[in-house]
Order: sequence, then C-alpha cells, then structure tokens
Amino acid sequence: MKEVEKLVVNKNRKIEIMGNRSGLKFLGKVCLGLSELTDEEAKTPANHYHFEEDTDSASQEGSIPMMVTLNLKM
Repeated sequence: MKEVEKLVVNKNRKIEIMGNRSGLKFLGKVCLGLSELTDEEAKTPANHYHFEEDTDSASQEGSIPMMVTLNLKM
C-alpha cells in the first residue's frame, strides 16, 4: 500500500495531500526527521525527501511530484 495516497492541485489551484492514517503519519515522520538534522547534515543530500510516482514512497498514479526540504536560511 502506498504511504501517501495522492498529491494533487485541486480545482482551486491549492495543493491537496490525501492519505490514509499511515500515510499521513509517514509524512509527519519525514518532516520530523528533516527538522532534527544537524546543520552539517542539512548541507548534504539528506536535507530533502522526494514523494514521486515509481519510488518506494510513491503516490498513486496521477499525483504531482513533491519534495520536502529543510532550509536553514528561513
């Protein structure tokens, strides 16, 4: 079963994330994990996570790709 079920831009041009409980918990764990990176780790490729079709965390067919990134400059 896919972790995050669907990432879409809805009719109001807003990003909508649809998932079951497990999928939403997974998204939360991804965000928490990124937030806990050290400043040095944040300067490496470990500073982001991809949600895309055809990956282990893939969304359902028709989903838009999404990348969640830790940005130290914000």
